[in-house]
Amino acid sequence: MLRKSPRNAVAIGDAENDHELLRLAEVGIAVEWGSARLRAEADVVIAGEGPTAVGHFIRQIATTGRLPVPARARRRLILGHTDDDREFALAVRGRNVLIAGETKSGKSWLAGLVCERLILHGYSLCVIGPEGDYRSLDALPGVRVLGGDDDPPSPRALLHALRYSDRSVVIDLSCVDHHVKLEYIRSILPTLNVMRRRMGTPHRIVIDEGHYFLRDVVADQLLDLDFNGYTVVTYRPSQLPMEFVAVTEVILLTRESDRQELDALRRQCSACEHVPASDWDALPHLRIDQAVALPVTEEVGPHLQTFTIGPRLTPHVRHRQKYVDVPVPASRAFVFRGDGRTTTACAHTLREFVAALDNREVAHADGHLRRGDFSRWIADVFGDHALARDLQGHEHRYVQSGSGDALTQIANAIRSRYELTDDGDVASTRS
Repeated sequence: MLRKSPRNAVAIGDAENDHELLRLAEVGIAVEWGSARLRAEADVVIAGEGPTAVGHFIRQIATTGRLPVPARARRRLILGHTDDDREFALAVRGRNVLIAGETKSGKSWLAGLVCERLILHGYSLCVIGPEGDYRSLDALPGVRVLGGDDDPPSPRALLHALRYSDRSVVIDLSCVDHHVKLEYIRSILPTLNVMRRRMGTPHRIVIDEGHYFLRDVVADQLLDLDFNGYTVVTYRPSQLPMEFVAVTEVILLTRESDRQELDALRRQCSACEHVPASDWDALPHLRIDQAVALPVTEEVGPHLQTFTIGPRLTPHVRHRQKYVDVPVPASRAFVFRGDGRTTTACAHTLREFVAALDNREVAHADGHLRRGDFSRWIADVFGDHALARDLQGHEHRYVQSGSGDALTQIANAIRSRYELTDDGDVASTRS
């Protein structure tokens, strides 16, 4: 009723009827002189005897303003599985997280998965997405997207949107110029810091394309590193402030073939000094559905831990605004070959491509369908391998059965993926 977050709550109990109370709270605490079963399930046990010991414990928490950190975490983010079929999961704590990897390697997908898991555990997030990659999170309860076709939210509007602790906000900056994004993010970070200090929410701030926006934020005191709880996504970790990387406790990498970036991470990650070079050599060859956790991550041993990334509940719409209407270079445009009955046409954008499919007879695209030209263009030019696999399926069915609906099915798959439909429905496929 108070609309306060259980994720900010400490619960203290002494008897069997307190089990549910301790489970609800972020940190469940039992007293040493109470139920043995409750002590066994508690995150923390207060030593001593009677109300005096409890009062002393409460005063300690009130003085620091921090929740105690249990030795074992009850809430875990299941992100996938290792090669030997063990779950790979991260304990939920106020740790800084860095997710890095080269372009089109799946790092935004992985970041979206982390966001999903946190939201479903009841944590409040503020996700800043410069390219609109996180819009589909609004399918989850309590998530609202601001920005996009509208102006980015003012500090007052953001405060209003996050006024309840069970709410999360995705700020979509895909429709504003780069310099506007930079100025906006630098202006909104202090507001979020004040909100977290006063209200305890949002629990986590997620910033994509961090190399563009965070280069000097530590020097300018725009990040509250005493409070932590940041997730930064980037393909240029070497351009992040060294002070931030130094206090980052979880580092996840998708495919990375840039040796300079790998060398920078090895230098910045003190726990990586003893990782053999052969482990690093595997990073350029990771599949699109694989990632690696560096040894700085508590859940990982002395070596790099490779895992297969798990499925998501919400789709990931790749750079929606960037690819729908922004033309690719002429050398990478799709050329619809004429066959004597139709003229040669070129598509420089996805919207042009879909329009051309709508206006073409399937018989006039027979060669493209049999060669797999449509799926190959999507994979090679846009790096959207999940959509390419869908299109391959339509092309294969055409070759097998001569389906007259092949072009319509391909066009509809692209419409759904990149929100070309009027109702904004998106397909639950992965990039």
